[in-house]
Amino acid sequence: MNKTLAIGTIAASVIAGSTLIGFLTTTIADRNTVQAKQIVMQEIQHQAKLPKPNLNVGIATNNDSFRNVAAYKQSLIFDLQGEARVFEGTYNYAIKQGRKIIASGFGTASMGGPEWGEVNQKIAVPVKKLSGHDPLTIELYEIDQESGKQVRKVNIPLTLGTSSAKSENESFRNMKIAPASLKYSIKGEARMFEGTYNYVVKQGEKEITTGFGTASIGAPDWGKVNQTITIPTAKLNGDQPLTLELFSLDQESGEAVDKLTFDLA
Repeated sequence: MNKTLAIGTIAASVIAGSTLIGFLTTTIADRNTVQAKQIVMQEIQHQAKLPKPNLNVGIATNNDSFRNVAAYKQSLIFDLQGEARVFEGTYNYAIKQGRKIIASGFGTASMGGPEWGEVNQKIAVPVKKLSGHDPLTIELYEIDQESGKQVRKVNIPLTLGTSSAKSENESFRNMKIAPASLKYSIKGEARMFEGTYNYVVKQGEKEITTGFGTASIGAPDWGKVNQTITIPTAKLNGDQPLTLELFSLDQESGEAVDKLTFDLA
């Protein structure tokens, strides 16, 4: 199965509303890399065109069980993996779009220098901070203990999901980074039995992820909905848009009823 990091018209998403796809090469790894780059660029371009302040928001129509429901694209989660040889195992990172810092933080390898420790970290790219057409990169570095300066830097394109042989130095090696999941925040109101509702995210007819949530209060009152949904990019394929379906389960038949379906922007 071609694991395109597509968030395509989907959640097209590193960034706002179209995702990661396309290019013909001979290996799956190469296809994923180029597809991811295209998705990121589509997302950045789409983000630049979206009106503010309603970035990344999809409003659903109401029905008898749901009202004022909106889906907010929060972030794209990346997996950073490789090896680091740094003091006490601590390294720092900055995610940049051009010269703008989108996010920054630190991580800890499994072992400190002079040994090589394993790096396995999830890094979130906040969608609301993205704009323009510049590509995304992650900069890894150490902080010099005497001067406090950033040293031994290495830069990696955020769309790089294959071996990063060129992204190495004396402190980092075998580094690779690839999109892992997309996070949405669902807010609104639901009027459900005991407050419990169900959801399914689909790409075409394929179910990507399912789950349930609980409103702040059960029927007959309207309860608040505040749900985070994580969409694994490994399950996405092609450029079909994503849809979110909210529903309840009939207590007698077990069938899905009171459905509300809308696109994830």
